[in-house]
Amino acid sequence: MKRVRFSVHRTVGEARLREGLLSGSGFSVEVRGEALSPLGGEIPNTETWVELWLPEEEVARARELEAEVEEGKEKAERLVDCPRCGEGSPGNFELCWNCEEELPASPRPRLRAVS
Repeated sequence: MKRVRFSVHRTVGEARLREGLLSGSGFSVEVRGEALSPLGGEIPNTETWVELWLPEEEVARARELEAEVEEGKEKAERLVDCPRCGEGSPGNFELCWNCEEELPASPRPRLRAVS
């Protein structure tokens, strides 16, 4: 089974978060370079970055998962006003956090004044 480098991360924390997402979704992830991370400053920084490797046949599905996560992140950054109480809730919520009313499915971006 041929493995390919899927992603590169500057910190172990970033790499482990992404590894948790992938392995929790059934992917066979291998973390490489983690042992070099404490040597930052002693060797070139790019040598201390942590890599995630996947079997070649899993890469396309893993990219799809990343796209879903990114879409969820974008939704979470928007606010949705509750039709009942008017409270703002993150766009990825299904129910208002305040009154538990069902929220509209497609949140509208909130416009902000720029000073």
